Amino acid sequence: MYRLLFVAFLTTSFTTLLYPPASLAEVRQLIIVHTNDLHGHIKEEKDYAGAARISAFVDQQRELYPGVLLLDAGDAISGTPVSTMYKGLPIFRIMNAMGYDVGLLGNHEFDHGYKHIEKFREIADYPLLSANVFDSNHQLISDGENRLLEVNGVSIGIIGLITETTPMIISPVGNEGLIFLDPAQVLKEQIKLVRRRVDLLIVLSHVGHEEDKELARTIQGIDLIVGAHSHTLVDPVIKVGSTYIAQANRYGTHVGFIKLSVDTDTDSISSLSGGLIPANDLPPPAPAILALVNFWEDKVKALVDVEIATASREISGEELQAMFEKILANASGADFGYYNIGGIRDKISVGPVTARHFWNIEPFENKLVTMTIKGADYLRLLAREDEIHSSIPTIELEKVYKIATNSFIGAHATKTFGDNVQVHDLGVLVRDVLIDHIRANGL
Repeated sequence: MYRLLFVAFLTTSFTTLLYPPASLAEVRQLIIVHTNDLHGHIKEEKDYAGAARISAFVDQQRELYPGVLLLDAGDAISGTPVSTMYKGLPIFRIMNAMGYDVGLLGNHEFDHGYKHIEKFREIADYPLLSANVFDSNHQLISDGENRLLEVNGVSIGIIGLITETTPMIISPVGNEGLIFLDPAQVLKEQIKLVRRRVDLLIVLSHVGHEEDKELARTIQGIDLIVGAHSHTLVDPVIKVGSTYIAQANRYGTHVGFIKLSVDTDTDSISSLSGGLIPANDLPPPAPAILALVNFWEDKVKALVDVEIATASREISGEELQAMFEKILANASGADFGYYNIGGIRDKISVGPVTARHFWNIEPFENKLVTMTIKGADYLRLLAREDEIHSSIPTIELEKVYKIATNSFIGAHATKTFGDNVQVHDLGVLVRDVLIDHIRANGL
């Protein structure tokens, strides 16, 4: 009898080791801090936290918790003088110092041509992911489709995605031959490869918030989507189906903070809370990062921190669009101007206006061009930009117009219409034309 009891005890104990009851499963805690669409805003200004305050918050979390993951969902560059003058390179140097774990290629990482991304990858100590963009030889241009890592005993898989509409919103120049695959189809394949190997599956997504919700609705196996591209303020984190979705607005106005517990037995999230920390609620700047930011900002200060006008009221992006079009048309002798609203990246606030404001508003090194185009083709171009423009009611389909615009629009017009449009580069930067006009005439 005692022998039977002993055998039963050994059998029960061995079975417990192989198949521990749910009550013995290990639940591990994880903190995720996330940013997106920083667009080069490393300096603290207005409602933007700046890299040093974000870094101080991350350092604070690392002191409090054993498992902290710092993620960026793309468009780290393009939007400030430092980023524009130095083609994004200082931004990745600073993000290195902040200790990012994983980053993502957004559409603006292509602003200097896709081959320049190799320099970003060389600088970054952390991987820049994207699973669905390839060069003309079908080679990935990112550091990989996914990254597997372990933080505080949690095995994590991170998959990177970029919007397949990227060719429509980047310059064709320097980005020839790129292949952007459907994010949903690529994600399904990636989940098959990654899900069974990890406790937690995260998608770093640069496809937009509504698109993220659709991914969550239609694809199983995603625990968390950290989003970007649409500049959406998602506070608190939302849940669609079994997938949590986060996004932290833009320019560092907010930092995403997610606290979750992962059941490593069932490979699932047992609890999650999270939302956004406003810039003004972040701790004082981290000294080492602030020194690095100041080093780069001092290089551009003399050129951009020069007052050129005073604004008596706030001027919106839509008002700036009309203003820019008039200035460019007058400067080039065109029939009228067209400036895509998506190319206007900031507004003007009440008070002194500096050249920096216009570097932030128009950070893309676009040149002033004129294009000679038939009215019907111009309307097709507006439809491509998904824009209801004030000029539409006056356009005659068969009439040929000379239109002042920027080289981004000119390049897309050439790509779309070929010899049916003539684009003439006037050899001056749009930003310089605007600054000179405002300096001479005011707002």
